[in-house]
Amino acid sequence: MARTRNGAVSAAATIAAALLLAGCTATGTTDEALPWPEPTVPWTDEAKEPLASPLSLEALVAFSGVVALNAGSSCSGTLIDTGVPAGPGYVLTNGHCVGDVGRPPQQTTIDEDWFGTAEFLRAEGNLDGTFTAEVVELAYSTMRHTDTAIVRLDRTLGELQDLGLRAVPIAAAEPAKGSTAVNVGVPVQDIADPADIVLRRGECTLGAQHTLLESHWLWSGAWSNDCEGIQQGSSGSGVFAVDADGAPTEIVAMINTTSWGALAEEACELNGPCEVTADGVAMAPRTSYAQSVAGVGRCFDAVTGVFALGDACPLPVSDLTALAGGGAFRGGGLLDGFGRTPQAELVGARPGTVRTALVPLGDATACGDAATYAGADAQPLPGGEGVGWGEGLVVEPVLPETEGRYALCAVQGENYAGAATIVFTVDRTPPVWPAGATVERIDDVVVVQPFVRSPELANSRYTWGPLGEADCDDTASFEGFRIVPLMIEATDLPATYCLYQTDSAGNPTPVTRIDIPAL
Repeated sequence: MARTRNGAVSAAATIAAALLLAGCTATGTTDEALPWPEPTVPWTDEAKEPLASPLSLEALVAFSGVVALNAGSSCSGTLIDTGVPAGPGYVLTNGHCVGDVGRPPQQTTIDEDWFGTAEFLRAEGNLDGTFTAEVVELAYSTMRHTDTAIVRLDRTLGELQDLGLRAVPIAAAEPAKGSTAVNVGVPVQDIADPADIVLRRGECTLGAQHTLLESHWLWSGAWSNDCEGIQQGSSGSGVFAVDADGAPTEIVAMINTTSWGALAEEACELNGPCEVTADGVAMAPRTSYAQSVAGVGRCFDAVTGVFALGDACPLPVSDLTALAGGGAFRGGGLLDGFGRTPQAELVGARPGTVRTALVPLGDATACGDAATYAGADAQPLPGGEGVGWGEGLVVEPVLPETEGRYALCAVQGENYAGAATIVFTVDRTPPVWPAGATVERIDDVVVVQPFVRSPELANSRYTWGPLGEADCDDTASFEGFRIVPLMIEATDLPATYCLYQTDSAGNPTPVTRIDIPAL
């Protein structure tokens, strides 16, 4: 990822960092009184937001439509009041809660059979009185432009209401900046006792709306907020306007991410959302975000209550998907930290033609602008059901050497509303952390495991040999680390272990040398 540290880093600094591979950050060639290596991780974890207080039993009836959702991830959701009791029962949640993390970032899923459970009434003091409905369908799910899913349950809305569960309508219009609201969800992060995984209520003030970049995804209209206790499991939980008695009147937004717990070095990566402006991207520390849901209530037929896309429904639909593509590179034709070239594999919802253009990310709206594609040639685009990985059109953008974020825009025909945005990062800055590894004795074996923390320490290469004989200078002979740690027998000690690491883009650290004494 591109990082800002007292200004942009020049190409000369990158070359200098590469030359450092010829040197080592530790020395020592004899086994006389070698200390046991005790490397420490070079980062300090950020604090996670404290949990909000459990929802009281007195408030449970009012918020009885909030569910603990397990339909791909442990998340939260809210039973939607569609106004049609005879219609299906639907839950509003995030796309990343129902499998979209594993789908292409531009994909829209509609009317797909699904699985999982929605547990109602999971309040402290009521764990023996919960009710569980089955998830049977993804009526809609995407992480393109919005992190939103509509999940159909195995009961009608009326059947659920007859059980005393209170559905909540979705707001027709956006709330005002500075509005106060309430969040109720079921966070699960680092909670060891299942009895503590309960509905929790937090107070909120809404900030401004932003476009967010997190890993491969771009979301628009997300409300920054200070809702209490947002952690993993809070995703998909409603942000509610409430009446004078504290009961929910409508869902005004939906929690989908937070920068709490993210390091500065992880900005714009998974769980480190960045705010996108025309001037660049930046992570606001200790800030949560709630996806806009205004108008989504119009996606349900007024007579049948069935979810349906159409002119009145504001939810986006893609007709072009990048099965693979994007990521961090050094530009100038260099490979990333895993030996890959920059590319994207495009597939259409139907066969046709596609035009592409590489532009600075800017405010992330360029791909929907016809002017972006001026002069771009149309290419045949595979599409339709059955077109899968390895069968799409592979586009290989030529990334510049200037650090920054870039959008590979792709449009099928003239459907600019359905265009795809594939985000590439040009990063020529060496990792901020040195290479390192844990060294642990297990019986008569020493286990050496490199540190891993993407994107800064994403890949590792190493060599080892008898003490003082390992060639730490010949980095071309280093082998790649592949999950299984190095295990050194006692008979091969003392030894020298040499390691360098790269970030996701492929920028290297200097070599770290670790001398390991005899057992």
